[in-house]
Amino acid sequence: MQREFRALEPRDVLLTIAALALAWTAPPAIAQQGAKAWTPPPPAEMPDKFDWVQVPSGEWLGGDVKVMYEGKLEFDSDEVGIIKIDWEDIVEMRSARVLEVRPEIGESATGKVFIKDQKVSIIGDTTVVFDQGEVLAMTAGIPQERNFWSGEVSGSANYQSGNTDKETFNARMFAQRRTVEQAMIFEYIGNYDETESTETENNHRLTGDWARYITNRWFWTPVTAEYFKDKFQNIEHRTTLGTGIGYEIIDTSETTWRVSGGPAYTKTWFEEVPAGESDSEDSFALQGKTRLDHELTDDIDVWWDYRLLWANEDTGGYTHRMELGTSYEIIGDLDLRLSWVWDYISEPAEIDDGEKPDESDTQLLIGIGYTF
Repeated sequence: MQREFRALEPRDVLLTIAALALAWTAPPAIAQQGAKAWTPPPPAEMPDKFDWVQVPSGEWLGGDVKVMYEGKLEFDSDEVGIIKIDWEDIVEMRSARVLEVRPEIGESATGKVFIKDQKVSIIGDTTVVFDQGEVLAMTAGIPQERNFWSGEVSGSANYQSGNTDKETFNARMFAQRRTVEQAMIFEYIGNYDETESTETENNHRLTGDWARYITNRWFWTPVTAEYFKDKFQNIEHRTTLGTGIGYEIIDTSETTWRVSGGPAYTKTWFEEVPAGESDSEDSFALQGKTRLDHELTDDIDVWWDYRLLWANEDTGGYTHRMELGTSYEIIGDLDLRLSWVWDYISEPAEIDDGEKPDESDTQLLIGIGYTF
């Protein structure tokens, strides 16, 4: 049996091409219809599972708001992990959880947060509204102690044996209790070195600062304290207690620079003194501090920290501590840290043999840090 074939008419060819074109374009159209961007509910129906943030590209991120401070919102996204978003880049936000919000002027407010058209609404027992640019800080959760703490621990060690026996330890701990209205900062730095069973370095510094924000730039430090000891600078103990006022010169999402200073009282106990001399001295003093932090890239941070104390000659005269440092994010919360430290004292105390310690001590510290 033979089949007969006939030539296609032009009309048939056009119909065939049209059918193929329709079949080719229909699936993407359906896919596009099914892949619409998530549309949030109206303000009266805030989400109850995730916090949602919209960025300038129009994309929505679902996850948890951690904190907003110094112009950056820290957000834990289910898709990309913890990220930092510039506060001014937040187009819209709807929180499922309760947040505490602090404005430049006025009292803090607690509730679910809705942001749109550069207005921040805090929905609690009552609704409070701020301009987005007026918000200084935001913390997650109903205020409770564990939400206020963050910090970092870093250290390094070096063991050497053979022709030279050497042990070197460096440790640094930083803890901060921060609310939307105040901050308490504690820091410890310690260095120890032993070569051929002989100590060549042994110093420890513990500082504490309590700052209360007056405005978005000005802050008051009711109490600032420091304990220091360094046997190779002939300082058995030195304590300093002071107060002061400070100002944030730069406060952007990438850079912060602040200065502070005020009166203080300091007392020094010496390791050794000449016969007949007092083993301790005290005086009123002036203290000053400045710190510059800059986010060079997403992974690299740099900082400069300078602290001075100006007392009478018997307690050391002019002393300072300067640190230049950088950190590189290795993975997650682990950082590689490198810093150079210069400690200086203009009038080191004389030892009982008539000699004086060197005025300057410098250190190069390399270690691994963990941020929590």
